[in-house]
Amino acid sequence: MHTKATGTQGAFTVDVTGQHTLSFEGDADEMQLYPDRDGNWNLIATHRLPGDKYQGINIIVPSDLPLDGKKHTYPFAVGAALLHFSLFENQGVATYAATSGEIEISFDGMHLVAEFSASAEFGSKQKITLSNGMADLMGLSTGLTAQYPAKGNLNATFQGGPHPGPRFEATELRIDSSNFEEHRPDRWIFMGEHKDEGLPAVRNIISIVVGKTVTGLNHDLAGNNQVRIQYQRVPGLAFTADAGELRLNKAVDDDQASGTFYCTFNKDKSDEFKVVDGLFSLVKVSD
Repeated sequence: MHTKATGTQGAFTVDVTGQHTLSFEGDADEMQLYPDRDGNWNLIATHRLPGDKYQGINIIVPSDLPLDGKKHTYPFAVGAALLHFSLFENQGVATYAATSGEIEISFDGMHLVAEFSASAEFGSKQKITLSNGMADLMGLSTGLTAQYPAKGNLNATFQGGPHPGPRFEATELRIDSSNFEEHRPDRWIFMGEHKDEGLPAVRNIISIVVGKTVTGLNHDLAGNNQVRIQYQRVPGLAFTADAGELRLNKAVDDDQASGTFYCTFNKDKSDEFKVVDGLFSLVKVSD
């Protein structure tokens, strides 16, 4: 089994003023994204400082957050979203809790994008303002998702859409197998990444999501929460197919998946793009 330090990649930043003035940026290997046992989503970033000190932020979003890749807004309040910002102060750790503000968030189950701002307090007199908050996180944290490097292919032909050309040919492949300890449905994600020529920081990702309780080989994608095709252009864009079909060659598992697909994505109500033919064959790379 291959796992990353946290299993979550991305960026998490916010500007802090008031009692403290600083620009917070989470360390690349200190991101976390996972559901707790109540199903609430935890977004966590830590910035390590010398002498075992740190700065950290933890946002908790209610379990009713739709995993549809669309924007949803939650206020920071009891019974809604929560925010805690922690840092060393006077030889100890001060944790500021949000008293107002909001977070706008989109999430499809693997890729999360959020913007947020808040006022927060530690005690009754120490106050900070958090502004220009941004999180762009990909992947669930270790212990919930095993990540296996894979070999093979994942290719597709696009018509329209944010992908810069008609041909998607993955150069990096991965199999994710979730273990949510019974508080969320488990699934496999068969993932291929294609990078734009001349733009190495831009990642295009096609993910084939298959729930572990799913049976059969042919799956209609319309309104199907157990079998999905997702396309992400990182940073910033995430889509889930709202129509199409996935045809598996045989039942999938942690070691392999193969098949074909076609699907339609809607950027908004009047602007759609398609994968007219998709072909994939992933095999886990053994240790």
